Amino acid sequence: MKKGILSLLILILVLFLSGCWDYEEYEQMTQIYSIGIDLDTKSDKVTVTLQFIPVSQSSSGKPGGGSSKGTVYSASASTLMDAFTKLQQASPNKLFYGYTQVLIIGEDAARYIMGDLVEYFERTPGIRNSVNLIIVPGKAEGVIATRDPNSTTSSGRKMRLLLSASKSNGTVISVTFHDFLIMMARKGVEAVAPRIITTSFNNGEGNPTGGTRNDIRFAIEQDGNLIADGMAVFKKDKFIDWLDDKETLGLNWILGNKIISYKTSNIDDPRFKNKNEAQAFDEYNKRMLYYYITRSRSKIKVKIENNTPVIYVDVSVEAALRKYYSSGGNEYITSATINLAEEKLANSIYSDVKAALKKGQGKLNTDIFGFGFDLYRQHPKEWHEYYEKSWNEIFKEVPVKVNVHAKINNTGTNIKKFETK
Repeated sequence: MKKGILSLLILILVLFLSGCWDYEEYEQMTQIYSIGIDLDTKSDKVTVTLQFIPVSQSSSGKPGGGSSKGTVYSASASTLMDAFTKLQQASPNKLFYGYTQVLIIGEDAARYIMGDLVEYFERTPGIRNSVNLIIVPGKAEGVIATRDPNSTTSSGRKMRLLLSASKSNGTVISVTFHDFLIMMARKGVEAVAPRIITTSFNNGEGNPTGGTRNDIRFAIEQDGNLIADGMAVFKKDKFIDWLDDKETLGLNWILGNKIISYKTSNIDDPRFKNKNEAQAFDEYNKRMLYYYITRSRSKIKVKIENNTPVIYVDVSVEAALRKYYSSGGNEYITSATINLAEEKLANSIYSDVKAALKKGQGKLNTDIFGFGFDLYRQHPKEWHEYYEKSWNEIFKEVPVKVNVHAKINNTGTNIKKFETK
């Protein structure tokens, strides 16, 4: 009797369970790999560009995992939601955003509606916060539509690979949407995001080989290539300017990001007087040192001196000397030469740091270094009482003292100079 009652209760319970009511087969979904957002400042229309990898063209069965360059559609509308709706109406399958890897924002959209975009995507559960955020000059549509005729990789996947390889040059910081949310919400720090540019002469809309209808553009293409180059700088929720390679590298040194890259410096100050151009170039080249950065870190200390915050930035770098090229002196590098090489490397890195400070603290007056947040962490009472409300005004005048220590860590071996006959 008890078993019968238990079986009846289980049956009733099963009837009330909804199960997976919205289940769809993988082949019945269009998996979006890249999303681009643009703003037309003349018409105030928002353009959404999507790149998807058809399942039938993906050898691995995953978006971006096969040889397809992807398909690019875009739609323009008065609102972001309307543009997404238009794109869904043009797709026979449900658009699925759970595998989206890159979110590309055009320059005008980043300048005028970035706050709205952050709010929208933060509230959109279908798009993960781990998506890579990218800001591009011109229009995002043209960048996503860029097709390298010599490669089978889609533009979205190539952008993601460029960001993952950013540590090898130090000129780009990979930023996820989650990272950007934190920078936007945290007081005492302003946001940055990586920049990717296209080599195409047409950096705008691209050519819709599938035609245009009702502000929807189908199968957009343009030949070119993509380059990770510098960073976009924000003040609050507005894009304001770019950092070039040197300034981005300086920002990386300050933030203590791990950089594995090459660096060069001059062994001394060459004297080119009374020499022709060829002799001068040869003289300069023979004084060049080449380093391979193996480790980098930084420490930021904030002190209150005479009621004024002072920022102390200590950067430590370890490197391997890859080339010593000189026409005179000892056959093997001496300890004095090693000391000089370390000094020259430190000066080169110091130059990067000062370039970043000159741009961020000087010209732009935006705390992309997070000095205000460091002040809050190390002196919370003073931050809340004196500096929190006025940080945007006083940041530009805050003294920043930089010390760089460079160490060449392959001096345990005999480094023989290279000589030409």
